[in-house]
Amino acid sequence: MPATLLTILAEHGRDEHGFRLVRVKCACGSPEFIVRQSSVKSGNTKSCGCLQGKKRKPNALKFAKTTDPVPAPEVVSTFEYGSPAWYQEQIDGKKAAAIAAEKRCNDLEEELAAAETTDLDTHKRWNAESTTARKLRAEIARLMTAKDKAETATKKDTRTQAEITRDKIAALRGSK
Repeated sequence: MPATLLTILAEHGRDEHGFRLVRVKCACGSPEFIVRQSSVKSGNTKSCGCLQGKKRKPNALKFAKTTDPVPAPEVVSTFEYGSPAWYQEQIDGKKAAAIAAEKRCNDLEEELAAAETTDLDTHKRWNAESTTARKLRAEIARLMTAKDKAETATKKDTRTQAEITRDKIAALRGSK
């Protein structure tokens, strides 16, 4: 039995939790459907359901109802994973995505302010965009910390622990 019957056709934006969505086609011939990219890559989703004897309804996933999907550009990094340059590239990409989400959030706020009645769908989209922007900003902060750690890791101290301790004691005695 093959590991997966799914073929990823295209990106389809992100769901309300910020996960990447992809449009996939199952080898059994069922209609295309939307699923989280991480589920396909991890092997949690291997088919439309035909491997268990049932078929998935097209776009039946609750988070497949994204509005105006904004596909994030896939950045192929030329830098080594975990290097300071790689982290900076990731930070720049997340910043651009956060700015775009914040702009969409501001546009929705203006739309809500101009509307005479409250539109629940617009409120939900605003909430999703603001949550996405907040999560991206948190991810940027995490990446910046990891970048700082990667930069300090490249500047290794060649002294032994005993030498470092001796230098600290000498510095403390000198400060008295």
